[in-house]
Amino acid sequence: MAGYEKPDFWTLKAKKEGYPARSVYKLEEIVAKFGLMKAGGSPAILDIGAAPGSWSLWILRKLAGAGKLAAVDIQDLGIAPPDANFTFIKGSILDEAIRARLRELGPYSLVVSDAAPSTTGNRLVDQSRSEELVESVMGLGLEVLAPGGSLVMKIFQGGEEKRLITALKGRFAQARAFKPEACRAISFETYLVATGFKR
Repeated sequence: MAGYEKPDFWTLKAKKEGYPARSVYKLEEIVAKFGLMKAGGSPAILDIGAAPGSWSLWILRKLAGAGKLAAVDIQDLGIAPPDANFTFIKGSILDEAIRARLRELGPYSLVVSDAAPSTTGNRLVDQSRSEELVESVMGLGLEVLAPGGSLVMKIFQGGEEKRLITALKGRFAQARAFKPEACRAISFETYLVATGFKR
């Protein structure tokens, strides 16, 4: 992990702006590029794999009291925003009781996931675990999204992106892979972005 030792521009920026992790700028770029959070309105948003909480915190700041956010993770969040429109659920999205609770809080106009599996250092194993996780997130997204909604999911690149994008195109108006500027140069992660959900 030698390449991660020195804090880069994004890490320092996150610290300065009060975010637990630099990943927040990936979400910011994706939302801006694809127009995922329109001004006005009262959207419902779901953040899957939310810990340590940077994406949730950014979304809450963006919502500014309008709309609501639900977040889920198997770990505790590193944030505790005093926001009446924020619900955090600790648990796995593979647990039916957790999924039922998330369905109750929906439907959502936007589902985002920066979730990643615990890495082993074996790229093939890590890619395989990432694909499984993305398929679980996608399955839940299709259950809880409102018509016209959008889905954003992180995946480790390994050749399965095309298959997943094809599957997404069957349920969304548009789907593509996108790698934000804030991704580390040595990282093999990218994001699948699907818009215009067809219920």
